[in-house]
Amino acid sequence: MRAGRFYDALRRLSEAILEVEAALKEMRSDHDPLASHIFASRRQYRQARDSKSGRRRETIARMSYNEASSLGFRGGFDEWEREIADTSRTRESSSN
Repeated sequence: MRAGRFYDALRRLSEAILEVEAALKEMRSDHDPLASHIFASRRQYRQARDSKSGRRRETIARMSYNEASSLGFRGGFDEWEREIADTSRTRESSSN
């Protein structure tokens, strides 16, 4: 009787593992376009060689803000510029 119970538990465990793997696969296939845009915008903003007036970075921020707004970003331009200029987040995540 115990062997039957054991095999039944193993069968349920196998089914649960398959369900979790399917959920993980689904999560990985869904990507957030706004998150991807934030990542790319931060990189572009950091790599921009700016002039004394700061116009180049401002232009990059304005163009990426327009795109982010169409992707669902609800903040203002100042918030967006702080978001992409905040390099401390990328440093913290790369140091972990």
